Amino acid sequence: MKYEPIEIKCPDCRGLANFEEPFEFLSKNEVRPDETRPTHQWGGWTVLERFPSQITWKAPSGSSQYLRGGGDTGKGGYPLLTNGLVQCSHCHSNRKHKLNWPSDAYWQWEIRGELLWAWGKDHAQIILNFVKETSRPSRHGYSLKYIPSQFLSAKVRDLVVQKMERSVNA
Repeated sequence: MKYEPIEIKCPDCRGLANFEEPFEFLSKNEVRPDETRPTHQWGGWTVLERFPSQITWKAPSGSSQYLRGGGDTGKGGYPLLTNGLVQCSHCHSNRKHKLNWPSDAYWQWEIRGELLWAWGKDHAQIILNFVKETSRPSRHGYSLKYIPSQFLSAKVRDLVVQKMERSVNA
């Protein structure tokens, strides 16, 4: 499984930074024979260390050998998008970081006391285009599926569009 970086606020300078998942989880036939980075077997996965000099693989305790989202809840398995590497082009920070989502999101807007967020600028643009539409298609795609309905009503459309455009188009 390959992961795209998530755009977050740098914990040091608050500028735009990338959060990177430190490992790739591959099936046995996905591992390239010329791979030089460390790999480890974990259940049916081959775990590839993407940044071996900064974060090394340690299998989660317990026998639950599966991937899960949702942060570090202690429910077993490996929690994706929890512990990783932050890389900032502004202050040049390059270090381990425990993701605190959605407060770490760089692309976020408070609208009537609720938080709307996006994984990155491209995701924000997709959300913005969708909110702008007066006749919207169904939102079965992953990037639109979890937008809370309070941001989609006609009553708040102009406010959502105004706040999002201010930062997305800056």
